[in-house]
Amino acid sequence: MDTIKLFNTPTVEGYKIESYLGLVTANQVAGTGFMTDFVASFSDFFGGNSGAYREEMNNLFENVKENLQAQAAELGGNAIIGVKVDYDSISAKNMSMLMVSMQGTVVKLKTTDEGQEISEAPKGFIAGDILTLEYNKRLYSRILRNGSNLNEDAWKYITSHNMPELAEPLYFAYLRAKKDPVPLGSVLILNNFPKYVYKLSYSEAVNLLYGKEDCLVDLIIDLHLFSAKHILEYLKQGQLNLVFQLLKSDKRSYSKTDLEEMKELAQNLQNLPDKGKLEEIKGGVFSSGGIKFVCECGCKNDKDTEYCSSCGKNIKGITKTQNYSIKAFIEKIEILEKLLNNSAS
Repeated sequence: MDTIKLFNTPTVEGYKIESYLGLVTANQVAGTGFMTDFVASFSDFFGGNSGAYREEMNNLFENVKENLQAQAAELGGNAIIGVKVDYDSISAKNMSMLMVSMQGTVVKLKTTDEGQEISEAPKGFIAGDILTLEYNKRLYSRILRNGSNLNEDAWKYITSHNMPELAEPLYFAYLRAKKDPVPLGSVLILNNFPKYVYKLSYSEAVNLLYGKEDCLVDLIIDLHLFSAKHILEYLKQGQLNLVFQLLKSDKRSYSKTDLEEMKELAQNLQNLPDKGKLEEIKGGVFSSGGIKFVCECGCKNDKDTEYCSSCGKNIKGITKTQNYSIKAFIEKIEILEKLLNNSAS
């Protein structure tokens, strides 16, 4: 995303604005651990620990910047003007947090003299690195589709360039490597594929990792690629175990759109259909009759039993741990809504 330039001015000297493409905003909240440590060591902020805090602040800034650039790329822009950055301290439920916010206007810039776009060769010429990039895309795609592995030089090139066209073949090569991690080529892709996915835009990465038969849950969690919209699709398909695994994931930054999608997901989780039932059971020689909670596993429990004594699931077919995950997710939504409201005021 380095090709998306950021400017805090409304205009850029030497360039004209060909089109305005829309306002973009991004923010990220620092974890409570960082802020607690920050406050506790404030007296030493300008001493030996200042480097660690500076690095944390830089990481927050870079994450928000990358999010902003990814949105600009999706809109087809090559620059963001009027960029504003805010650092806010937020308190919620006895937790101190720091939120970094950034916003700006996405534009398409051209030079004022020849109408040449940023990072492009003059009309009638093709930059040599562009030709090399397009050639390597075809070469690496061909190697991967033939079931072969990429060497270390190829991976250095891929992880230093924006090559979303290789996403699908790299994904399936990664799956093959997980099954047989011994060969050198497998080791290389296991080490480098996560770096490749991290450099994709959020939408590219989410579309790559969700919706496939082999959902790479660990990678989604490690790369902070939570998507309520995609998790809801798994829920509608009845893949409850996968849904609760993905609820552990988070996102680098959240928007109001995310909030609404999370609310819809939570509502569906709260309104899961019954898989067990309350049923009138006739008594026998060794058992009492009456209304029983009949679990989906077939076990008959007392009607007031919330979780089955055999499989540990309730009438909705979820365990106590999964039910706690739903409550935690709802609380997360409540906190996010307050934070977004505070950031807008």
